[in-house]
Amino acid sequence: MSGCRKIVTVLDVYADGELEPEHVVEIEGHLADCESCSARLQLEHATRKSLRREVYAQAQPSAAFSERILASLQAEAEREAVAEVDGARRGGMLSWGSIVPLAAAAAIALLWSAKTDKPQAVAHRAPTQVAASTGTMNFEQVLDELVDRHIDRSTPEVTEPSLLDGMEPQVGVPVHFPSLAQYGARWQGGKVVPIHNQRAASLRFLVDGHRMTVYVYNSERFPVATSFKRRVVRNEPVYTGWKRGYSIATTDRHGVGYAVATDLGEEEGAEIVASLH
Repeated sequence: MSGCRKIVTVLDVYADGELEPEHVVEIEGHLADCESCSARLQLEHATRKSLRREVYAQAQPSAAFSERILASLQAEAEREAVAEVDGARRGGMLSWGSIVPLAAAAAIALLWSAKTDKPQAVAHRAPTQVAASTGTMNFEQVLDELVDRHIDRSTPEVTEPSLLDGMEPQVGVPVHFPSLAQYGARWQGGKVVPIHNQRAASLRFLVDGHRMTVYVYNSERFPVATSFKRRVVRNEPVYTGWKRGYSIATTDRHGVGYAVATDLGEEEGAEIVASLH
């Protein structure tokens, strides 16, 4: 019995495989002769196996979470690729740093598609279209262009906030410098960018080290908001969604459209876009 008491005190360590080698022989010899301690060890193994199975079952990621991870990997690959392309344009060459993330994201996409045996929600979503003043508009293409402009690292054309008013003739709506100091946003600069044959003001900020782009555009020309889910923030209707791993939040102020693209998150983007006017 005294031998059993000694064995019991180190049985957990033995089951974890952490017992010193010089004591393993003694433990295994005792277990071979003692049915009680052997049964206790078997119960310990069965309990741990059952616990692991339950934990793994609870930890299985949802389809939405897996798609978000995939989109984030693809977005990161795109960010690195854009940086490498900018370097190549200046005379450099594309490195494995840009090729490997792209290949990894593509491989994960193929594995996820094969595992779920269904089309990816982002890649095969039926496009939503609406007739605009310039013709039929594809919302997915518009969102893609918003993300493309967001990850573009080209130099801003305007760094003086007071000059933003001069963008109005090109954009078609007033463009004012947004007050975002309460969010810790640091101004980087802005420019007028083409978005689906239209033009929008692209205003860049840094928030806690995260890049954020605020777009100002004529919402009557491309009403992006209607393709997202609606919520109310500060008594204002706000539309939020995700594209290629980036959060996009939009709102409309009497024909002036605002969109915020960032990797901060959906809640942060909705709060910021609701404060714009």
